[in-house]
Amino acid sequence: MAGELAVWLYGDKVAIIDEDRHRPRLVYTKEAIARYRLGTPVLSLTLPLRPERYTQGVVRPFLDGLLPEGQSRLAVAGRFNVLASDSFALIRAIGRDCAGAVVIQPDDEPAPLPASTLKAETLSEGDIEALVANLRRAPLGVGERVRVSLGGIQEKLLVTRMTDGSWGRPVDGTPSTHILKPEIVRFPLIVENEGLCMRLARHLGLPVAAVETTLVGNRKVLVVERYDRIVHADGAVERIHQEDLCQATATMPDLKYEEDGGPSLRRIAGLLQTAAAPDALDDLLRAVTVNVLIANGDAHAKNFSLLHEPSGALKLAPLYDLLCTLQYGDDRLAMCIDGVRRTNRVTAARIANEASRWGTSKVRAATIITDLLDRAPEAIAATCDETDGVPGELVAKIEGQLTQLRTAE
Repeated sequence: MAGELAVWLYGDKVAIIDEDRHRPRLVYTKEAIARYRLGTPVLSLTLPLRPERYTQGVVRPFLDGLLPEGQSRLAVAGRFNVLASDSFALIRAIGRDCAGAVVIQPDDEPAPLPASTLKAETLSEGDIEALVANLRRAPLGVGERVRVSLGGIQEKLLVTRMTDGSWGRPVDGTPSTHILKPEIVRFPLIVENEGLCMRLARHLGLPVAAVETTLVGNRKVLVVERYDRIVHADGAVERIHQEDLCQATATMPDLKYEEDGGPSLRRIAGLLQTAAAPDALDDLLRAVTVNVLIANGDAHAKNFSLLHEPSGALKLAPLYDLLCTLQYGDDRLAMCIDGVRRTNRVTAARIANEASRWGTSKVRAATIITDLLDRAPEAIAATCDETDGVPGELVAKIEGQLTQLRTAE
């Protein structure tokens, strides 16, 4: 497709994206160079502010990190009559509401309007049921007036919670505020599973995206509140910029697993040590410990993100997509821990060994890990009390993981 794309951030046009022989390129605008210091990671750690143009080696992973994956990407491409391999054309079609604070649209279009839930199109229960039922053909709920994008493979619907608590459709650039994740037949109890794991992490004191469960028609749905949105009482919305750890390392989404060449925990820790707040390594260690506790083998680089605060400070984003994958017979780890690739072989000592490779002292690591494990039984009980329909077998797996973590080597 001809034409340049404008990248808007916090109301400013900060970059222009174009193509050279179907290879996307990005250059920061004069306005961005005047506003930010050179070297500031305005859009991504891999795209620090500079006057020179960036080529596809870093631009393509950044764009692909904003786009859906797998069958969802194919369906979106078909809906807008573009090639699934054409990242530029895809983000041109659906970039009006992305993860983080960026809005990407043709450069010849007017500047985006101030973000507000008041512009959403009211949805009835029947409307939502129809949109959920149609996710295979219209992932995320995309349509002629709904140009939204979000990474990941799982089917999901992006919606806007309006000031009266009802749901709205994010039309014409309206920001989405929530993600609806319907149950999946081949993964029984996945809604209860993710809900339990997210609440358990919260009871253990980790920042996590807020979740609730509901029914859409007869289908169970997990409702996830977007942590990259702040919604005010009058409906005004602040988008908060973020990037996942694949984007932050210029890694394509299909390489998100370490065994496929994706980032390792040690590489992520090194990045955090260099770029983020001093306590970021402690936050990463807590996240790794909780992922092992819940037997989440799918904690890959796209399931960790960085928040870019307006001040320029970076920190780990709240956790999301927490799931006990052992419930479905998958004991592989997306990223190795102390050289171990299987969930059921990780102990507290191994996690401490892994953290020591990051530069965390073993004493400090042991203190953090022990604190979480000591509080885990009470947190599990509290989580079960507030979660409807908790599968006993799932709780038993998590309790088994707790016993294993406490095993001395």
